[in-house]
This record gives sequence, C-alpha cells and structure tokens, in this order.
Amino acid sequence: MQNRENDLPPRPYYHGLVSNERVMSEATSTKPAKKTRERADQTRQHILDAAIELFSSRGFDGVTVTEIEKRAQVHRGLIAYHYDNKENLWKAAASATLGQMRQQFAQRMMLIDELSREERLAFIVRFYVRFNARHPEVSALMSQEVRADSWRTEYLVENHVRPACESMQELVGDTLQLEQEAFLHWYYLLISASSTIFYFAPEAALLFGVDTRSDEVVERHAEVLVNMLVRRAPQV
Repeated sequence: MQNRENDLPPRPYYHGLVSNERVMSEATSTKPAKKTRERADQTRQHILDAAIELFSSRGFDGVTVTEIEKRAQVHRGLIAYHYDNKENLWKAAASATLGQMRQQFAQRMMLIDELSREERLAFIVRFYVRFNARHPEVSALMSQEVRADSWRTEYLVENHVRPACESMQELVGDTLQLEQEAFLHWYYLLISASSTIFYFAPEAALLFGVDTRSDEVVERHAEVLVNMLVRRAPQV
C-alpha cells in the first residue's frame, strides 16, 4: 500500500505554505478596512472644513446642519454620525481654528527666551499680525460669537483665549509696566488692529487699491503696530 504521507510536500514547506496563505488572506482583508477608515477621515475633514467656513461667516445660529452637509457634499445624517450634533461640530471647528493659533503661539514663546522683554513683545505682535493675515477665519469666527453672552463665548475664552491672554499680560506688564486696567485697552488694541485690516480686505481694496494680505502690506502693518504698541506704547 502506498504511503499517503509521501504525497504531501515536506512538512516545513507545507507549513510555510499554509502560513503564507494566511498572511496573504489577512493582508487582503485589512485593505478594505483601511480604505473605509480613510474615507471616514476624509468625510470628517470635509464636514469640518465646511463648518469652519459657514460658522465663521454666519455664526452658529445662522447655519443649519443641512446647510453644512450640503456645503461639504456629504450625505444627510453624516454630521450626526461623525460629530453627534451641531454643538459638538461647532466645538471641533472652533478648536481646529483657534487651536492652530495656540499651538503656533506656544511654539514661538519657547523660542524667544534669549530676546529682551521688548523684543519678545515685538515678536508676539508680529506673530499676531502674520497669523491673522494667513487665517482671517479666526477673527471672523470670534467676531461672530463673542459679542453675545453664550456657552460658545465661554468655551472660546476658557479653552483658547484666556491662556494666551494671561501669558501676554504677564509679559506686557513686565515690559511696559501696565496694570491690568491699562492692559485691557492695550490687549484689545492689539486684537482689533492685528486682524481688522485683513478681515476687511475687500473694503481696503476698494478704498486704497491694495491687497492687505500681500507680504509687503502684512510686514508694514506689523511694524506699524510694533511702533504703536511696543516702542511708543500708550499710557492709559
């Protein structure tokens, strides 16, 4: 009688063949899952981008979930699937918008320890101007919300605005010897002056015939504010 074991490949090869087939099968099965995750991530980003655009231009109360889904070109119900509700989507949009400012601000604060107090403060003023020129949606979102006493204003202040404001107040107080009451005026001079020129870019183009977001105008504006707020800081 013929030995059936002789019909099988040598054991190491046979086991390796089974192992390779299993690995190939598992690798193949992970591809659809990876593509599904990638599509989900893309959908979340499309929704977030649309939300930032609409919330910045029209505010939380001026936008519906349906309008955001249409702008994002996604199916109905996907905001509820990815973000649960409009409130959570707004928080995600606010954090994405202001979070990048906080992150970049913190990074720069770590790099300026070697500078004098005055030069550190000038550096921060230039940062605010340059950032607002590149990201006018930040001041747009803030101006839509912080005029009202709402949970959104509280969220923005406690999670994003206050930490940066307190760090700046300490530096300004030490550099310019401004008390808190005087710093209040200095702070809002900086916030409005570093953003309005870019937020009102279409108006400036009609009035003065310039693109306020061009590199030349941005740098000139930064130096004007440094001279106003740091070199010749107002005494209140």
